[in-house]
Amino acid sequence: MRALLISIAVFVSLTGKALAWGQEGHSIIAEVAQRRLSPAAVDVVKDLLGAGHSLASVASWADSVRDARPETYNWHFVDIPINVARFSRDRDCKEDKRSGDCIIAELERVRKDLLCAPQDKKVEALKFAVHFIGDIHQPLHTVEELKGANDIKVDIFMRGLTCTAKCEPAHLASNFHAAWDSDLIRKTVWDWGSYVDRLEGGWLGSAEAKQAGIDGGAPEAWAEEAHKLASTVWNLRPADNVLDDRYYRDVLPILDRQLGVAGLRLARFLNDVAAEKCPTR
Repeated sequence: MRALLISIAVFVSLTGKALAWGQEGHSIIAEVAQRRLSPAAVDVVKDLLGAGHSLASVASWADSVRDARPETYNWHFVDIPINVARFSRDRDCKEDKRSGDCIIAELERVRKDLLCAPQDKKVEALKFAVHFIGDIHQPLHTVEELKGANDIKVDIFMRGLTCTAKCEPAHLASNFHAAWDSDLIRKTVWDWGSYVDRLEGGWLGSAEAKQAGIDGGAPEAWAEEAHKLASTVWNLRPADNVLDDRYYRDVLPILDRQLGVAGLRLARFLNDVAAEKCPTR
């Protein structure tokens, strides 16, 4: 019994940070990417996952193994101080033998594994890539303070887009991180497939989404970009920590943008890997 209690205590201490994006967010990002894979990348995904398996089907795998593999814990985020603009590897990505380093370092390793690792390692690398490219675009997964805002309790009173004018918004007790993981998405659509359709008819058709290079870049740049947006959504949070429809309207463009651009970058990442070969010495 004592061993069980100790195990629970360790689990609680490790899971102070919520998992970035809920299942809906990761599935949205994966499906946006799936629709933009090159023929070569489609073949790579089929070879590694098997016929009939989509990116969305493995998008949350990294969360499901997190408890059994605590060395992967820190790979889901990077702790950059909220008032600091730039990532510092020495400060923000320190190696921890028990829980790993950070998402930026792991995405760099994942790319190499997809190119050069044995087949079984490549399968795992693909699953990690799908998940972590999603994670790094969740703004609060780039914030150090208050466990990535998990320690900020919020009350959600908003109709969003799922509650009509005749509908009274229900109260939801949450925390600021979880609100960004899932609550705001669930206030926008009833199912994640509908959110993909929303993006295809919205942000993904915007001038920003069509800019050359928007789908490129490296993990460090993605983290710094998301961190800048984290400061915005952090400062827009009302002083009473009640997230209402005003807050929702203010941040919805950021939510749409981060889900959409993560999908574009995941597709580009996989397309580039599929077009390369493992470098030889």
